[in-house]
Amino acid sequence: MVVGIAWSLALVRSGRGGGEAFVRFQAAVVSLLVVVAASGLVLLTLGARPSEGLHLLYALLAIGLVPLARSFLTRTSHRGTDVLLLIAFVVLGGVLFRLFTTG
Repeated sequence: MVVGIAWSLALVRSGRGGGEAFVRFQAAVVSLLVVVAASGLVLLTLGARPSEGLHLLYALLAIGLVPLARSFLTRTSHRGTDVLLLIAFVVLGGVLFRLFTTG
């Protein structure tokens, strides 16, 4: 998340779009979150339960946050896009922190 936040912040400051490399980075982040969630589902089916029920909600939110932010990209300018993705990565960092603390 630190890389995503830093990259988004640099794009906001420069006013340029992120380009294809940034799009691939976002896809890699979401893919990694899907793999981690799938391993969590395996643990869940084996009987391990999270200490809080909100853990499952946070997992769904973590997976959907970047794609949700990307769904608004065509409606904003480059700067608006970069700010929206910066907010998404900051919120995702907070959600991941909560996932670790509710696990």
